[in-house]
Formats: sequence, C-alpha cells, structure tokens
Amino acid sequence: MKFTKETLRRTMRTFIQAALSYLLVNIVAADFTQGIDTVKSVLTGLAVASAAAGIAAVMNLEEK
Repeated sequence: MKFTKETLRRTMRTFIQAALSYLLVNIVAADFTQGIDTVKSVLTGLAVASAAAGIAAVMNLEEK
C-alpha cells in the first residue's frame, strides 16, 4: 500500500468536513461559561474528527 498526495488530500478534506460539522453543532449547543468541562468536550470532538481523518487515510491507501 502506498501513501500519495491524493491520499493526503482526501484525508485533509475528511478532517475538515468532520471538524467543521462538529464545531458548528457545538457552537450552537455549548455553553462556554460553564468552565473547563466544555472546553474538554470540544477538544474531544476534534480528536474524534482527527480519528475519522486517520481512518479515511487508511481506507484510501492505494495498492501497489
């Protein structure tokens, strides 16, 4: 399996899609005045978006 520029492009696109959708939902629903727990929740969501991008990278690897 080979990691190419196209694989990187797809991975970044997947990350951006997941991260933006997560942030848009949480900006509306989150109450940032409640303290550190809200910030932890937002960062956890971004970690999930990163994991989604990693999974997409593995799924898009090109065979030799």
